[in-house]
Amino acid sequence: MKTINEIKKGDIVTYRCGRVNNVNQPDHYKKYFNDDFKNPSYGKRLDIMKIQRYKKVLWFYVLKTIYVR
Repeated sequence: MKTINEIKKGDIVTYRCGRVNNVNQPDHYKKYFNDDFKNPSYGKRLDIMKIQRYKKVLWFYVLKTIYVR
């Protein structure tokens, strides 16, 4: 994952402070985060550390990590 524009609805985002959040509106992430996955207004607390996405493998859904800092 290269830019913040690749975040989709349903992704699981983990912040530096340990908070885990499901993405409901990807436009909000484009608005508040830069392309380095950092939030300039809140400092280091809300930097995105990990983004995970469910992928379908046969008839199962597997959680794949698509970005790790």
